[in-house]
Amino acid sequence: MVIITGTSRGIGKALAENYLANGKKVIGISRNHTIIHANYTAVACDLSNPDSIEQLAFTNLKSEELIFIHNAGILGEVNYFEKLRADEPHRVMQVNLFAGATILHQLLRLTPKDLPFKAVFISSGAGKNPIASWAAYCASKAAVDMFCQVIQLEEYQLGRTAFNCLSVAPGVVDTEMQARIRSVNQDVFSEVARFQEYKLSDQLYSPKLVSQKLYKLLHHTKLTQVIYSLKDID
Repeated sequence: MVIITGTSRGIGKALAENYLANGKKVIGISRNHTIIHANYTAVACDLSNPDSIEQLAFTNLKSEELIFIHNAGILGEVNYFEKLRADEPHRVMQVNLFAGATILHQLLRLTPKDLPFKAVFISSGAGKNPIASWAAYCASKAAVDMFCQVIQLEEYQLGRTAFNCLSVAPGVVDTEMQARIRSVNQDVFSEVARFQEYKLSDQLYSPKLVSQKLYKLLHHTKLTQVIYSLKDID
């Protein structure tokens, strides 16, 4: 069973389609759904709304390997921190971390400690390198890195013997988020030219390639750490 957030487009959709092509059953959690497949279960949920996430319920999780991928994420408003609305960091943190943490909390309580279980949070290089005008996004992705390290440590101590909690940076990917970044005025985002050059010089990964790299990491790589970059996966 594979549970993926943010499957309406981009990386999330590519991940779902890749797992479906490999014969897996997929539960997609998203506000909108664009996948129609016999093994795809669409669950409508607004991940920016904690009440909506609390209504999620999962069943039949005790008999097969479980993979949870918290892919959903938002960049938030691109602007200098002092110019943002005061609640902007919380809004970004809610989608990028808290939503996935809430789902993972339920899954950990529902699954036996000996069940093979991989939990993946999509992180970013922006969680390790500061980018002006991305304060909320950078902070949320840095939090993802530390959260996953703590959860891995805790579950090891609690005797969950077949569990991996991973924070995985996909690289710079050709998604709607990147298109939005390239359209921001330089007055509020000093590095916009760099991201425009990524597109012009064909340096962006496709969502399909990211899905293939992540599949290889999860299913054909010996996992010895928590934090990974798909740049290192051939």
